[in-house]
Amino acid sequence: MKVFISSLIRGLESFRDAAASGIMTLGHLPVRAEDFGAAPDSPQQACLAGVRDSDALVLIVAATYGHVQASGLSPTHEEYREARDTRPVLVFIQRGVQPDRQQAAFISEIQGWEHGHFTASFSDVDDLRDRIIRALHDYVLANETAPLDEVELANRARSLVPIKGATGGTDLLVAVAGGPLRAVLRPAELESAELRRFLLAEALTGGDAVLTPSAGTDISVRGDAIHLTQEHGSGLVAVDEAGNLLVVQPALEQRDFRSGITSLIEEVISERITRAIRFCARVLDHVDSAQRISHVAPVAALRGAGYSPWRTRAEHERSPNAATMGFGSAEPVIVTLAPPVRRRAALLHDTQRLAEDFTVRLRREVKQ
Repeated sequence: MKVFISSLIRGLESFRDAAASGIMTLGHLPVRAEDFGAAPDSPQQACLAGVRDSDALVLIVAATYGHVQASGLSPTHEEYREARDTRPVLVFIQRGVQPDRQQAAFISEIQGWEHGHFTASFSDVDDLRDRIIRALHDYVLANETAPLDEVELANRARSLVPIKGATGGTDLLVAVAGGPLRAVLRPAELESAELRRFLLAEALTGGDAVLTPSAGTDISVRGDAIHLTQEHGSGLVAVDEAGNLLVVQPALEQRDFRSGITSLIEEVISERITRAIRFCARVLDHVDSAQRISHVAPVAALRGAGYSPWRTRAEHERSPNAATMGFGSAEPVIVTLAPPVRRRAALLHDTQRLAEDFTVRLRREVKQ
């Protein structure tokens, strides 16, 4: 396994050597900027490429932030951002030092993703080496038990989207598959009253509710999944034993039916995707509090959109009866992101960006 060592270089040479020693003790390959030979790319481009080519990142955080690049971030901060969505990040923060202002903000960002990273503190060179050895050892053991298959995970996410709905209406769907593939709910837990109460409360009245409180809601177990289904097929939540989730919401505002051409309103789509992603994150934290699922593959889809035009709210209010018709396909439009697989913490910490990108991709498909 290739492990990239990310930190400020000047002044931390002994810590970087200790990290490399710990990585090699376990038979892995340390990747360090100081070991790169001459290359046509800039040093930072080479480092970011090294991050992408590695399997994990060890981040060593001391008192000093480092020189700010054109991006507005230090090289270490750029390397962290490059890694955090797609590969494990093992963070080691030095104790007993006073971080400068920018470094303190960087540490706050890292700690905001605490559910997505392993984080520990260290006191000296020997302590750092020992902690890196332990953290890497634990990570390898966990992944040998259930290795992550990103292709399988992405395909499983797409397969969660059903082709047909209950009523033939216009639906917005968000599905999240979790990996490595493993059972996080036992069959008995799937039928528990506690899980039913939690799902009903979150789906109907929670901070990111995805179902309509005024509509009748049926809850039942079908196969290996629990389903919350609203009357007339107006909404659906499904969670299975592997922690895969599906949320179905109406794609259209009710007022669209009363005034003007029925349209897909961009702001509505984005807001409902945002809510569904956050809801999925809350459910995952409940059914898998031990964080056995480390990665997720989210997808978004429109089903039954027919010839409904896509417009912004301002466009719709300005000309409610004038719009260019949509794509007219009977098949659901399913969109993914690049990369399709993200660290699980992205569901909570990158919700807005995920929703914006899904909305843009759906718009492009509908308006092509």
